[in-house]
Amino acid sequence: MLIGNSSSCFIVAEAPLQYSNTSQIWDCMTPKEVVQKNYECFSTGDMVTFRTLYAENAIVKVNGIHKLSGTYHGPDNWMSALAHMPKLYDEFKIDVVNIIAEGNQVFAMLHVTAAGSGKMEADFGHFYKIEDGKIAEFHIFDDSQKMAATMNAA
Repeated sequence: MLIGNSSSCFIVAEAPLQYSNTSQIWDCMTPKEVVQKNYECFSTGDMVTFRTLYAENAIVKVNGIHKLSGTYHGPDNWMSALAHMPKLYDEFKIDVVNIIAEGNQVFAMLHVTAAGSGKMEADFGHFYKIEDGKIAEFHIFDDSQKMAATMNAA
């Protein structure tokens, strides 16, 4: 099924049984485009497509000692953590400031605003390693003190 295109490359969908009509193969996307799509999906709430951007054995590491800190294995484990975001923050907005790619490594600089038990405005850094067109590693270097101070008591 044709979904769209990116840089003259077609985006094709496959449907594994457990994610009928959700898994997508992103042919010809550069590592930078995969990361850009990751933020686009997160910002618009398209978590179906978001999940397809991660390799099944992806590792996601969140720095700090707050409620979301830790290491997550695979997209389902990562998404189960993200499912807590709506109760931890009343609002959470990511603005991409810059994305730099070299080979299969991508770094994103972000400006984030959030509201919960307080208000937060901070700059974050995210590092990705892309393998076979999917996010294989995602290291989140956020201002964990500001994040923890802003989280609701959920």
